Parts: sequence; structure tokens; C-alpha cells
Amino acid sequence: MTPGRSETSAAVGGDYRILPARIHLLRSAVPELNTRLGEGDVRRILGKVNEIWRQARLQFYAESTPREPAAAESLYQALGRNRTEGHLALVRPRASRSGRMFHLYFLARMPPNGVTLDGSYETIFVKDTASLHRVPGGIDEPLPRVCAHEIGHALSLEHREDRVNLMASGTTGTLLNEEEVRQARAVAEAMPFRLTVAGALSLAERLQRDNAPAASSLYTTLNALPEGEVTAAARGRLSAE
Repeated sequence: MTPGRSETSAAVGGDYRILPARIHLLRSAVPELNTRLGEGDVRRILGKVNEIWRQARLQFYAESTPREPAAAESLYQALGRNRTEGHLALVRPRASRSGRMFHLYFLARMPPNGVTLDGSYETIFVKDTASLHRVPGGIDEPLPRVCAHEIGHALSLEHREDRVNLMASGTTGTLLNEEEVRQARAVAEAMPFRLTVAGALSLAERLQRDNAPAASSLYTTLNALPEGEVTAAARGRLSAE
């Protein structure tokens, strides 16, 4: 434990940071863009993403999970073999964009498993047909690892050769080293929409009063933090649903 840091502070997860993510389930007549995933898949995937990012004391909740038509479908399809990864920006629905949260877009097929355009937390794309090479101690499912890897890029982390590292290309590895943890946390801390644990609990209570669907996801995220008053409060809210 870091000198000077109290057991109580650690127990309630006081040094965690909570980050909102809008999870877009793209729908399209273009097969490549039409994801097969549903909200149940999103809950499972996000839970495993948080297991990975717990090592950096960063956690995510689903601010919303819109099922929405991909934009510029005809143009994207017409590009055919001329498409580049950058053309994925075309399919982002305009109405659901926001600069105050992470954005993950699920689609069916593209050449890479995932891509973060320009290193931006607003333009993370993941294909639901992702596949990875297994490594010792790696995760049991590709999609959470691909999402967590792309989030790493959005938090300024670069690729590594270490096959068991989260930032290795195409493997099931999930580990982060101390420098990566420090770097990712520093970037997250500078994000104006990041929440402290206390702030996240207060927001969850407001969302619940407004009957906002995001309340459940936020309480679920808080419930997975180290045991303490916050997790007890979150568990109580979830059991009352």
C-alpha cells in the first residue's frame, strides 16, 4: 500500500475514477455494419472490461446503449475496397455524438478487431466477430479484451510486444505495467467528465430519481468496487430494482 494512504480510503475505493461510455449498437442493411449484439451482451462485455481496468483503478459505466442506424451507409458501401479505417468516421450517427464521454461503436465486420480513430475516446470501433490468439492467463472472451485494448489507446497507451500485456496486438493478454497504469490514470484524471466514487454515487442517485436507465449501469459499476459504504449503497439500490 502507498505510504500515508489509509486502509479505509482503499476499502471504499476512494482512489477509483468512474468514466461514462455510450455503447452504440449499429444497425444497417449493409452487412458489415449491422451488429448482432444486444444490451445483455453489452452488460457482460462491460463487466469484463472493468475487470481488466480495475488494475488501473479505472471503471466504466454505460451512460446509454443506443440501437441506431449507421450513418452514410450507402457511401460506406460504395467505397468497397477503397475503404480505409478512417472511413469508419462516416458511419457515426450525428445525433448521438457527445464530447463528454467515451464512445464505443459495435459493428459486424472490418479488417482489424478494433480501432480508435486518431486516438480519440469518441471514436472507438469494435467488430463483434473479433478473434484473438490465446496466451497464458489471458481472458476467455475476445470482445471485452478488444474493447479494453482500444480504451487503452484512447488513454494514450501504445502497442507493446509483450504478448500477455493488454496493449499487445491480437492476443488475449490483459496485463498493464506500472508505467502504463500511471499514464492511463493521468490521462483519465484530466478528463473533465471523469467522476470520483463519491461523485458517481451522487450522480447515480440523481439518475435513479429521474428514472434514467443509466442509473442501473452506474450502480452495477459501483457495486464492483472494493467493499465499503459505496458498494453497500449501490447493492441496496440494485436489490430494490
